[in-house]
Amino acid sequence: MAKKKKRGQLRQVPDPNQSSQVHPATPANSVNPVQPADPVNLARPPSPIKPPTPVKSPSPVAPASPVIPASPVILVEQELPVEPEPEPVPSPPVAPEEYEKIQDGNAAEEVSKIWAYGADDKESQVHFFDSSFTRLSFEDSERNTSEVLAAEFNAGSTQSADEGYEHVSSEERAPDFSQYDQLPRISPPVEPLRSGPHIADTFDVEKVIGAIQNGYSATELREYLSYYHKAETSLLKENLNAVVRGFPATFFVVETNDAELIRSWIKFGGDPNATHGPLRFPLLAFAILCGSRPRLQATKTIETLLRLGASPLVIPAAYYNPFDGDLPESGPEEKYLHDIRDGDKLWCTPEIRQRLAGALSLTQRYRLWQATGLEPASGRERTLAIRKDAVEILGLPYAIIGQKLAAWSLRKSFLVHLAMPRRKPLVLLFAGPSGHGKHELARQLGNLLSLELEEVNCADFERAQDSDLGAPLNNFLASKTGQRSIVFMNDFEKTCEMTHKALLAPFDRGDYADRRNGQKVDCSQTIWVLATNQFDNIISDFSKANNKLLRYSDLRSEQYTLRRQLHRRLRDGSIEKFGGPLASRITEIIPFLTFDPSEQALIADKYMMELETVIAGPVVKSTDPDEDKLVGNVQLQIVNNAEVCSIIARDNYMPEFGASSISHGVDAAIANPLISRYLEDGDDFSEDQAETKFKVMTNEDNEVEVLAINDGGNGYLPGPRYSWY
Repeated sequence: MAKKKKRGQLRQVPDPNQSSQVHPATPANSVNPVQPADPVNLARPPSPIKPPTPVKSPSPVAPASPVIPASPVILVEQELPVEPEPEPVPSPPVAPEEYEKIQDGNAAEEVSKIWAYGADDKESQVHFFDSSFTRLSFEDSERNTSEVLAAEFNAGSTQSADEGYEHVSSEERAPDFSQYDQLPRISPPVEPLRSGPHIADTFDVEKVIGAIQNGYSATELREYLSYYHKAETSLLKENLNAVVRGFPATFFVVETNDAELIRSWIKFGGDPNATHGPLRFPLLAFAILCGSRPRLQATKTIETLLRLGASPLVIPAAYYNPFDGDLPESGPEEKYLHDIRDGDKLWCTPEIRQRLAGALSLTQRYRLWQATGLEPASGRERTLAIRKDAVEILGLPYAIIGQKLAAWSLRKSFLVHLAMPRRKPLVLLFAGPSGHGKHELARQLGNLLSLELEEVNCADFERAQDSDLGAPLNNFLASKTGQRSIVFMNDFEKTCEMTHKALLAPFDRGDYADRRNGQKVDCSQTIWVLATNQFDNIISDFSKANNKLLRYSDLRSEQYTLRRQLHRRLRDGSIEKFGGPLASRITEIIPFLTFDPSEQALIADKYMMELETVIAGPVVKSTDPDEDKLVGNVQLQIVNNAEVCSIIARDNYMPEFGASSISHGVDAAIANPLISRYLEDGDDFSEDQAETKFKVMTNEDNEVEVLAINDGGNGYLPGPRYSWY
C-alpha cells in the first residue's frame, strides 16, 4: 500500500478565538499520471461522508504562533502523530452516485436562490498574468504519462488491437463509461466564496467546485485563485489537482465547457493531462465525450486544453490522421488502430470507440492532428514567455485555422522582441488577400495576451481625421501610455503620405505627443499591426511556385529559406508603396496564404458551428420587435461532417474573398432552407416552444440537403442551388 504523504493546508491566519481543527476536506496531493495505475484513495472523503470504520481523531493541533498581520495567507504544515497501522479492513468503495444521495437537495436549492454569484460582472482588478502566476510546469503538462504502462503492455503479441488488455481485469477492461455522462453534483457553499486579509476562510477545493457548478464566473475564479496563489504556488497546485467525489477536480471544471474557466484553472496549476480510474481515462477524452453539444463550445474547450499542454497522443491516431475524411460510425477499423495498445490508450476499449467517433467533429480532429505536428517551444522560449507574462503566445497556432506560416512567424517575431528590451515598438505588416485571417490573428493575439485592441479603418481614418493620427487613435494611445496594447490598422494601403510621416516617431522612438494637450505618450509597448492586400499578386505567384514546401515542409529548414525569399520580395514592394522611411521601421512582414481545400472545409465547419449555436438558443419575444429572436430551440445534426463541409467549400470558395465567400455558401446551402422550413411549421413563436430538429447531409448527387425531422423523420427539403453573388 502506498504511504500517505504529509500535507499542508492552504488557509487564512487562524482566529485565536476559534479552536484549531483539521479541515474535513483537505485536498490530496496532485494526481501524478506517471505513477502506476494502482487505485489509491487520494483524498479524504469530504463531509458529510463518514468512513465505513471508526477512525481515531488526530490530536488537537497547537494554536498557531503569532504572525505578522501583513501576511494575509500562510502555509501551515500539520503533522499527525504516527501510530501503528492496523490491519486493513476490506470495505466497498463509495460509488459516485452514493455521494449524490447524501446531498440535501432542498437545502441546496434554497442556498442557490440566495447566492450572489454572477451578479457582478465587473472585470477583476487582479492582474491575470503576473510573473509568479505563470510558473506552470510544462514539464508536467508535456510529460509522457504512460511510459511505464506502455513498456508493460507493448511486451506482448501485436496480432490484435485488443491484445494487451489481458493484464487488466475483466471489470477494469469494461468500465462504466456512463459515470462520465454527468459528474456528481455538489451543493454551492452556504456563503459565497470570499478571500482577503480579514477573512478567515480555509481554501476548500470542493467548495470551489460547488461554486463553479452553480454559476461561479471565470472573473470571480481568477480573483479568488490569485489571492491564494500569492501564499504558495505549489500548494495551490496540489489543491487544484485533488480528487473530489472520486474524480480529479479538473474534470469538474472541464465539464462546464467554459473555456475561460478552464483557462484560469489550468494556468493556476490544474493538470491538463489529468486521468481517472484504473485505465487512466484522460481529461482530453472526457472533454470530447461530454462536450458533443454544442460543438462550438466543445471545440473551444479542446483547443484550450491543447494550447495549455494537453497531449493529443492519448487519443488513438486513427481518429484524427487523416482528419479531413469522415470516420465510420463504429470508429476506425481495428487494422488502423496501430497504437491502441500503448499504455496511455488502454481506456479506449471497444465499448467507447463508437461513442468517441460520433463525438469528434471535423475541427476537433484537425486540432488533434495539428497538435501532433507543431514544433514544440524550446526551454528558453518557454521560460522567456513565462517571465514576460506572455505564456499563451506559445499556443498561437491553435487560435486560427490554417495560416501555419503566419502563426509561426508571428510567434517567433514576438519572442525575439521580448528577448531584446528596447524602446522601439513591435511593428508588423500583415500581407495577404482579404478574408484569410489577418484580422482574426490580430484579435486572437489580443485575446491570448489579455490585451485591448484598437481597430482603425484606414479608409475612414483618412477622411475623418482631425489631427495627425485622428482623434480615436490619439485618445487610445494616450490611455495606454507605457502599457502593452494592440493597434490594428486595416487597409493600410489606403493611408496617405501625411499619415506615414506622423507614424515615423511612434514606430521609431516609441513616443508620441497627445494632440489634445501636448503631453508625451509612451507607446513603446504598443504592438502595431498594419494589414494590407496590396501585395496579393506577389504572395499568390510565390505560393503557386512553392506550394508544397511552404505548407508542409519543416519550418526549420526549407520553409525558413522560402520565408526569407518571400520576405525580401514583400520588403521591396513595401518600400515602393509606403516609402523607405516607413518600410524600414517595419519589424516583420507576416505573409498570409490562400486556403487549401482542407482549410476551406474547416472554415465551412466554423460557420456551421456558429449557426448551430445561434439557432439552439431560446426564442425571445420582446416588447420591441427589433430585439426579437424568433428562430430558436433548433437542433442541427450534421451527418458526414467532413463531406458536407468539403462540398460547401468546393462550390463557394473564391480566393479573392476568402472566408466570407464560404460564409455565404453556408447560408445558401443550410441556413436559408432551414429557416424557410422552420417558418412554414408552427402557428406562432413561443419562448417555451418544442425543440425542432433538422439534419444536414449529402445525397447521391453529392449535394448538400437539409431534412426536417418531425415525428418520424418526414419533411425532406433539399438545399437550393442558386447563385448568391
